[in-house]
Amino acid sequence: MYRIIFYAVMIEHCFGAMKIEHNNENHDNMGMINVVDLTKPTTWKELSSYYMAVERHWKMCINCGVPGLGTAMHLDFANSEPGSMHPAIIPTEFLLTRLSIIDVSALTKLHPSLVLSLDVALQWMSVKTDPKEPTLLLFKFGWKAEPGTKRTCVCETPGLSYELAEWIAANLSHVVGVATDTPTLESEQTREFTTRTINNLLGKSGVYMIENVNLKRKVPETGCMAIAMPLMLLHSNYVPTRLTAFCPSTKTDHRVMIALKKHGDGGKRVGSRVYDVDLEEIMDEMSFTL
Repeated sequence: MYRIIFYAVMIEHCFGAMKIEHNNENHDNMGMINVVDLTKPTTWKELSSYYMAVERHWKMCINCGVPGLGTAMHLDFANSEPGSMHPAIIPTEFLLTRLSIIDVSALTKLHPSLVLSLDVALQWMSVKTDPKEPTLLLFKFGWKAEPGTKRTCVCETPGLSYELAEWIAANLSHVVGVATDTPTLESEQTREFTTRTINNLLGKSGVYMIENVNLKRKVPETGCMAIAMPLMLLHSNYVPTRLTAFCPSTKTDHRVMIALKKHGDGGKRVGSRVYDVDLEEIMDEMSFTL
């Protein structure tokens, strides 16, 4: 019997190509893997208000975002054209991905309404060249919601330029998703349009979008894998999503991979839900966040 495990492998760059460094070390001695929750919570009250507004065709928060909806995935918004794609149809193999983080928080401190241009983004290798496996690009702007804006339509946020979104859609065929720590990927450049938007461009190219990502914990820009778990909600454009990253626990040349391991009784003890998880502490933290 075999079981799926995550493990880390050593990689090195050789004449621009990536090769796996084989060694005789047991994978258990290659370091621990951190499991990082990148999800911002929401409540049923917030979601029910949103879906009621969609059902009644009320005027929506178009090309902006609502922090209180928490981390969510979409391929287009509720006002999209009939027949648009829903997260429920995304192939499962595109939800377990390599994670590449583009940290532009230093630029956002200087320009709070930053429009991330293609020229600047091309400084990151994960944007400059097409990755070789399904990848989620996560843009870290370092954005934080102002107090009292949980149920507010927030528009003045940093975002992507249309040219950058065009580049991703046309040249990065293995990028299956784009994520951000802001409530929307739209920027000042695209917010006033109805069709020339980041959402329309990426959605029609089959690239899903995840917004309101929680980046309070430090996560390596490379070396991680991520799994996105959208609620299997049919006929809905915008659904709550749990986003989790699997990262090396220390700064290293290793990266997290997924592989098969022959099942056995041996191995190190992992955390127990009875002895190592304090549910009351978790609930208290969530109540404080909400």
